[in-house]
Amino acid sequence: MKIAIIDDMKSDSMILAKYLRRYFRENYSLETVVIEWFEDGEQFVRLFEEGTYELILIDYFMKEMNGLETAQYIRRSDSLVPIIFVTVSRDFAIDCYKVRAVDYIVKPIVYIQIEEAMSLINLSRLRDGQYICILCGREQVKVFLKDIVYCDASGHYVQVHVRGCKILRTRIPFAQFIQKLAPYSQFLLCYKGCLINMDQMTGIEKSDFVTSEGEHIPIRQKEYKSLAKTYYDYIFTKVKSGR
Repeated sequence: MKIAIIDDMKSDSMILAKYLRRYFRENYSLETVVIEWFEDGEQFVRLFEEGTYELILIDYFMKEMNGLETAQYIRRSDSLVPIIFVTVSRDFAIDCYKVRAVDYIVKPIVYIQIEEAMSLINLSRLRDGQYICILCGREQVKVFLKDIVYCDASGHYVQVHVRGCKILRTRIPFAQFIQKLAPYSQFLLCYKGCLINMDQMTGIEKSDFVTSEGEHIPIRQKEYKSLAKTYYDYIFTKVKSGR
């Protein structure tokens, strides 16, 4: 899960990041959490694109572009991403809800506030809605992560194999493409040039992963034991957590 924190107080951002990592460690241990910090709204909006983050926390009081203005900018291009405000006063709660914020946290920040705010987010539904955007020819295509079976390199292209035996091709270096999926723990590099979605594997037969579509994906032999262990550990934790 990729999270943005926008706050001109680095010390407060570090506390938020620590508590968020603790929350996911204790409640969603399978999630790989990537947290990026932005010191003001202007810096954030220069880089922001729809679908980049699954959660955004915004300090209400910032110089120049304040938190509400930043949230309004976000909502113009992304109507779904959960937003949590961080503020020193409850007086601006109504403004927060005008941009459909999930909650607001009042400083000084304590861990229970993170727990309460995160409990308002339907993380299972949020996970189902996670996606990446890829360029297929001239068309920008939204691909849901849950639909990706595996991805492999083919010359200057990456082939994204999705459920239903459909293949999407995008012209991008494979190393650059897999960075898009780096924040998501269900993806595993099984050999150079092939990335599988462990949620779409039905098991291991001999020295191959078997996909939900019945295809066999070879496992790099030199790392067979470690890759198989990673897969089985992932499945065990997934079953244990009821996902």
